[in-house]
Amino acid sequence: MTWGTLMSRAHGMCEFCGGMDDCLPVEVEGAGEILVCAICDSDPPVEHWRCLESAARSEVPEVQVAVWRKLGEIEAPWAEKIRSGMALSPEAQALV
Repeated sequence: MTWGTLMSRAHGMCEFCGGMDDCLPVEVEGAGEILVCAICDSDPPVEHWRCLESAARSEVPEVQVAVWRKLGEIEAPWAEKIRSGMALSPEAQALV
């Protein structure tokens, strides 16, 4: 995916938290690329990942896969609740 296409799809915002600072493309293994900010690309406190509640409703399969995988790494009841409530597209289901 080209930089312009990715920026357009994400409206120039992090596809995890909606931040607009220092966004860059990140490869989601087997799925494609998503746009994330420097905070989400680093090791933020676990509470930062509450932003995934909104991202879990994305219609973009690449984002759905990335959110699903990230939530699976977080050992917190709220993360499991969000993950279990996700409605994955058929494309995303094939990749998780």
